[in-house]
Amino acid sequence: MPALDACPGVLALHAARDGYVARIRLPGGYASGPRWHALVSLAVSLGDGRLDLTARGNVQLRGIRGEDGEELARRAAAGGLLPSAAHDRARNIMASPLAGLGGRPLLRQLVRRLDAVLLSDPSLAALPGRFLFSVDDGTGGSGLAACDVGLRRAGAGVEVIVAGRHAGVRVPSAAAVPAAVAAARAAIARGVGTSVTRVTALADGGESVAAAVGGALGAAAASPDTRLSLGLAPTGAGAAMVAGAPLGRLSAAQAGLIADLLRPREIVRMGIAGRLVIPLAGPAAVAQARLADAGLLTSPGDALAGVTACSGAACSRSVADVRAVAGPVPGHARTHWAGCARQCGCPPDAEAVIAVGDDRFLRPGHDEPERLQTLIGVS
Repeated sequence: MPALDACPGVLALHAARDGYVARIRLPGGYASGPRWHALVSLAVSLGDGRLDLTARGNVQLRGIRGEDGEELARRAAAGGLLPSAAHDRARNIMASPLAGLGGRPLLRQLVRRLDAVLLSDPSLAALPGRFLFSVDDGTGGSGLAACDVGLRRAGAGVEVIVAGRHAGVRVPSAAAVPAAVAAARAAIARGVGTSVTRVTALADGGESVAAAVGGALGAAAASPDTRLSLGLAPTGAGAAMVAGAPLGRLSAAQAGLIADLLRPREIVRMGIAGRLVIPLAGPAAVAQARLADAGLLTSPGDALAGVTACSGAACSRSVADVRAVAGPVPGHARTHWAGCARQCGCPPDAEAVIAVGDDRFLRPGHDEPERLQTLIGVS
């Protein structure tokens, strides 16, 4: 029987065609300069030299040799990327990537407090790798529509979200983390982590989890997130750039450039579809030019601005090298190229083009596969 929780971590590596895959959790999708450098160092010395950005603001390293697993864990811990072996896969926290910029509410301390409590509670190590906490400043980008437990700032308080739905509970900021943890403990008590991996998969859809924090499930709390627009972000004092990793992947050189451009004491913030928010240390125009020259996406007009892809031929399930052919599809503004029907990594605002053979793909909304040249409009 397949394992209930097959999500990779730093300690639980996933075997693929190109070696082993590690997934490193970055609570909030946030990475300080030192931790970003630690990620790049791991990718270069133990992986294939690239960072893969996941749909939840985490980072994957690929091409790891099996014999390097212990060294990976040791160095990840030394770099602050594995603060608890027991909680390796439990620290799935997404946060609004523009929070704290341009007058938006701050979330960094709230994310830190939530992560600290997760790490301090042995019982919460039972949370499966698919369980998602969302922390939202009210502007989205935190995966709130698909969260298991969410916290959304609402005026002076924080609204509690369960299974992506209003729970009818609003608490003071100081009580937000205890409320989220109480919901997570209730989820574990009702079978999340042992019989199912998501609150929505419980027999009652999460009603008992909402009841455990004094609420009841209501309407959907948010619409699915959409990707940030590429270019200069409106942030008030101090510029920030929204750049895109082509097909969600960064080379070591690209990642190093991002670290060079990052404002001191600031953090890189990750959003869906490979978007990165980079608070800048220098002039925005110079930074945008350097990022574009390095091959990152910096403008809505970039050819790959609306294109994402799974790992393609690197995955044993893929039937086509979708990363090699991924590009815009006429009539579809945001397209995710998937090497199989699982559609791994598909952003919530994208339509999937699914490979059913080496040169046969299902277009969104169509029942019959097409050849690549027909799909992309090349005669």
